Amino acid sequence: MSAPALAGEDVDFLSLLSDVNRRRLLEGSTRAVFPAGAIAFHPEAPPTSFLLERGLARTYCSVPDGRQATVTFFHAHDLIGGTTLISHAPRIYVQAVVESTLATLDVETVRNLAMTEIEVTIAIAKHLAARIRSAFQLIAVRSLGNIRERVAYDLLDRACRTQLAVGRLEVRATHSDLADSIGSSREVVSRALRDLRLARIVETAPGMVRVIDPMRLAAIVRAFVI
Repeated sequence: MSAPALAGEDVDFLSLLSDVNRRRLLEGSTRAVFPAGAIAFHPEAPPTSFLLERGLARTYCSVPDGRQATVTFFHAHDLIGGTTLISHAPRIYVQAVVESTLATLDVETVRNLAMTEIEVTIAIAKHLAARIRSAFQLIAVRSLGNIRERVAYDLLDRACRTQLAVGRLEVRATHSDLADSIGSSREVVSRALRDLRLARIVETAPGMVRVIDPMRLAAIVRAFVI
């Protein structure tokens, strides 16, 4: 069985289960591929839980005037919707940031399994603990991360919101706008963007940053440890 994840890490959910319980948990599941920018889950949908087999997903909350707040990012092998398995699902959206493969679990099958198999219960608990750490991480990285991490989060968060509107991961903001957002100077942000551009993670143009490698940008954010 895997060791508990540390801050900045995610739980490979299936690795926490024996082969027998893994097969039981996946009974009745279905697999689907969601294109980049697609909404895989919304608050009006029936209670659902997924396994993210491949890709990157963002969970966010939204209010009627259109404002959004990112809750967490999910990476390959994460369980999405763990709260649905033991309680009421929060009013959240799940957005595929890149093309992602999700296995939709049969919620009743997993709930019944969790009531009879302590290993499954513990696996869900470890997943939920990891999600709490991830939420703390995203709160903290905005002010405590280094410049590279803060810029990476700000770009990824903004780009994901733009993707929902125009279908592209891009940020329409000046270097001064980004500096104001993360509490730094234009010169420092410009250097950070230059480094990301040289690493082929972003492309830049006047007043615009296009994210070309969101997986690597997310990895920078994920590396922040509290």
